Amino acid sequence: MARFPRAFYLVTGLATMNFLASTLTRPFFSLYVAETGPSPIELGLIISLMSYTTLFIRLPLGLATSRIGIWWVIPLALIGQSSSYILYSLVSNPAYFYPIRIFHAISLALLNPTLMSLASTISPEGRKGEAFGIYLTSVGLAMMGGPLICSFLFSYFDYATILRLSSIIPLIVFPVYLYILRNETLGPQLSKTSGRETVFKPSWSSLKKIVAIKPVQALTYGRFTFAVMMAIIVTLYPIYAVNSLKIAPAVYALFFTVRGLANTLARLPTGRISDMIGRKKPLITSFILLSAVLILFSKVVNPVTIGFVMFLYGIAHGMRAVSEWSFLGDMVSSENRSLSNFYFSSVFDLGSALGATFAGSATMMMSTPDILRITSILVASSSLVIAFTKTPKKR
Repeated sequence: MARFPRAFYLVTGLATMNFLASTLTRPFFSLYVAETGPSPIELGLIISLMSYTTLFIRLPLGLATSRIGIWWVIPLALIGQSSSYILYSLVSNPAYFYPIRIFHAISLALLNPTLMSLASTISPEGRKGEAFGIYLTSVGLAMMGGPLICSFLFSYFDYATILRLSSIIPLIVFPVYLYILRNETLGPQLSKTSGRETVFKPSWSSLKKIVAIKPVQALTYGRFTFAVMMAIIVTLYPIYAVNSLKIAPAVYALFFTVRGLANTLARLPTGRISDMIGRKKPLITSFILLSAVLILFSKVVNPVTIGFVMFLYGIAHGMRAVSEWSFLGDMVSSENRSLSNFYFSSVFDLGSALGATFAGSATMMMSTPDILRITSILVASSSLVIAFTKTPKKR
């Protein structure tokens, strides 16, 4: 089989490095925020504010790309991410997190849709599942590498210092971006003089067509429930594991490394398998496994067992991501693919925001294990919704 274009691998490499910076801080960020003394509701709002902001500003920023192109998206993301980590490291009062989270969200709002659209555009027809498997493996590699580096750094530095060190990674990516600019395939799309290249072309009629597709509605529900689940885990489980189960932060970061390893291993095979047997079976399997993971998280207390559950979580996450994005690509027309990526990203923002908000509020009424068990029911319902959705012939 022919290789993918060089530009595809460049975009994948850039995505890997960008995700590495965010995954390096994810194992301890809620712990870091909690150390500044917020209430449980404030903790949920601080974690969720980035998703709320992204949800509301993604469309206006997308409209801006219709006028000036997408050349500014990647540089803004790299500079904004680096600056945000430095600002986070200086916070001593919970109130200061709010403006920083908003700034961080603005800088990253269009990055994922941009990279996904570029990767999709330059991947060959008939191999979209494999292409998404390769591209999304970059996320898995970062989910493995970031926490592994984090665990190592815990031996020498505190939370604030690790945040400052994380700010260096986005700046290292700049040479990759400059190389992409010189690439004959993507350079024109990222140039100031490219003539209004867009991440997506906002159109209510096109969006209505996308949302009217039954499988897209099922995918929307599944993506929303997963985003809620992930936000709850990111917000509550580190605090529960470190403070209640007495697991060292460095060990908990290693759990994230295990999850990232499993996530990486699952993505490429899932892409190839879904090209052969269809998207529904891997997707349904992933949601059943995710529901089981939540139940197990609510019960296990032994570090070795938690590590095993994290491995299952990574497998399920990787299977879901690849089959979900590939399924979406099958259901929408090529001219609406970029808009559908924007829509899907917005669904995740909404689920993440509501999930983190719920997590912060719910801890005032129930324990973290109870919250995880309730969430498992929500996630399990996605497998039923997708299973009973009829799939039209591939376009």
